[in-house]
Amino acid sequence: MKRVAVVGGGASGFAAAITIARKSKDFTVTIYERLQKPLKKILATGNGRCNLTNTGAGPADYFGDTGFAATVLKALPPESNRAFFHNIGLLTKEEEMGRVYPVSGQASAVRGTLLCEAQRLAIRLVTDCEITDVRPENGGFRLNNQYFCDVLLLCAGGSAAPTQGTDGGAFSLLRKLGHTVISPAPALTALVCKDFPKTLKGVRCDCAVTLFCKNEPVYQIGGEVQFTDYGLSGIPIMQLSRLVSTAPEKQFSVKLNCLPQIESQVLTEFLQKTAKQNPEKAALTLLEGVLPRNLASYLLLTCRIHNDTPVKLLSQKQLAAVAEKIRNFTVPVETVRGFDFAQVTAGGADCREFDSKTLQSKKYKNLYVCGESLNVDGGCGGFNLHWAWSSGRAAGEAVIKENTP
Repeated sequence: MKRVAVVGGGASGFAAAITIARKSKDFTVTIYERLQKPLKKILATGNGRCNLTNTGAGPADYFGDTGFAATVLKALPPESNRAFFHNIGLLTKEEEMGRVYPVSGQASAVRGTLLCEAQRLAIRLVTDCEITDVRPENGGFRLNNQYFCDVLLLCAGGSAAPTQGTDGGAFSLLRKLGHTVISPAPALTALVCKDFPKTLKGVRCDCAVTLFCKNEPVYQIGGEVQFTDYGLSGIPIMQLSRLVSTAPEKQFSVKLNCLPQIESQVLTEFLQKTAKQNPEKAALTLLEGVLPRNLASYLLLTCRIHNDTPVKLLSQKQLAAVAEKIRNFTVPVETVRGFDFAQVTAGGADCREFDSKTLQSKKYKNLYVCGESLNVDGGCGGFNLHWAWSSGRAAGEAVIKENTP
């Protein structure tokens, strides 16, 4: 029997291992995980609910080597991954925007199902075992100068969220084996903004968000923005963070339209009309009707208007300026929050050095790489876990096909 080693006990590693063990009895499969508990990152996904795929997932939802990813995504689409989980005992449900969760609504159910299936299939799990050295030997590989395998699958993830198991170790192994690694950068993370007002910490506001590089708009998105003591967060901010982290030499800024559902002229006329009807109303009270209090207070400050100024003392020009500031709050970006706070890694193994159908290395016949270790990453909404399942399963199926007479 051939010995298969899976380095990394995360989503793609378990998908690959289970695929091999379910479909063939000609392999012994061992998963090596550096943490004490495997699949730890699963528990943190989807706010503890595990958004495990997206029914609309396709190449357009990914960055990096998207042409390479397209082959895998076409072969193993979302419905295939849902069927994979159904077959091992987990029911799923679709929610808004195509996001798929376990019916129980608990990420622990996903982890438990994968662990149970691995145990049923006699997949060996070696924890507290960090693989730091891989060397080719007799057509296979020697790990840490101790373990030998005929087939090796590197599924150790990227550099994001190191406390959950992915500390960039896969990239070190790949470089030692002579593979090219596109410089890793944090993705799906928050933005650190210059001189950001700490009074806005805790504010949440639905905004239209535009990322500018110098003075040119490069990305637009909408959704709830979260204001922090260091800058901006929330799903729309996380979605655009990759563009900032992969081009650190460029100057970026974010424009927030804090009231996108109302046209500028309509907003101006509303403020002017309300001020006329209630001349003694304080400026802050006027804006509290349309914005969170702390945000309203700060925007008034930027317009050089005190919170308690009676609106009868404000000119129509000043009220128009306030309306403009609400719809055009621009924040200079300093950098992104690092890997400790990122959900995924941009960059990774250069996919040109791997077969897009099998995920097998073009340098070593029995080496496969999948998941976040490859230069493929997606946005929020289940896309990164979908890539993990699909790429892991594709590699697992290829191992069987390539090694079965």
